[in-house]
Amino acid sequence: MMKAGTARYRIDNAHFDHQPAILSALDFKTTSFFDKIYKIRDTLYSYSDVNLFPVYHKRHVNEGSTNYMERIFFLKRGDPETEARIKRETKTTVKLDTTLVSEASGYDLLGIFAFARSLDYNSLELDQLSTLSVFVGKRVINIIIRYKGQSIVEKSNTLKYNTFRLEIDIVDEAFESAKNAMEIWISNDQNRIPIKMKAKLRIGAAEVFLTSYENLKYPLSSEIRIKKK
Repeated sequence: MMKAGTARYRIDNAHFDHQPAILSALDFKTTSFFDKIYKIRDTLYSYSDVNLFPVYHKRHVNEGSTNYMERIFFLKRGDPETEARIKRETKTTVKLDTTLVSEASGYDLLGIFAFARSLDYNSLELDQLSTLSVFVGKRVINIIIRYKGQSIVEKSNTLKYNTFRLEIDIVDEAFESAKNAMEIWISNDQNRIPIKMKAKLRIGAAEVFLTSYENLKYPLSSEIRIKKK
């Protein structure tokens, strides 16, 4: 296991199309050894309405020789059918411009975190399932989220977190196995922030840990600091 990169995830109040909205943003960049081999500078922006339903997504992919902008316009959200227009373009060419329809509730990549954070964990039963889909390029990726109960995440000998654990089945070629392709640990407090994430990729495995936070609305009561003896 080597440190491959750093990410910054933030949420702000915003407006989209003159309506109140919630902006989620994620910046990711490789560091150290990996930055020399395969340099990545990706940014993602997602706008959702006040009920956390997605309305617009923008993803700037800058990975080695690959550089493009992908935008998702959510045109229709039924119960649960979702229709979205996906447009991918470089500085000189439109690579993709199509409309996709999902028979399940559709989200963008950051929408998975919004969905996970908005679950009513107090009413969930063990192994209860939620089915949704994610729009990525010209694909509609189906995923199943499985609630696995409460869990303790150990960051170090002196720091632990009380969390809710979710297992995610993903049917996509980028992942080694559809079954339990990803796991997410959400803080067991009112903030519901991602504490840890693990993914089984075809090129290996990736783990993400919370390293710092600021401007939380509520105290991070899920955090357990242990004094050294």
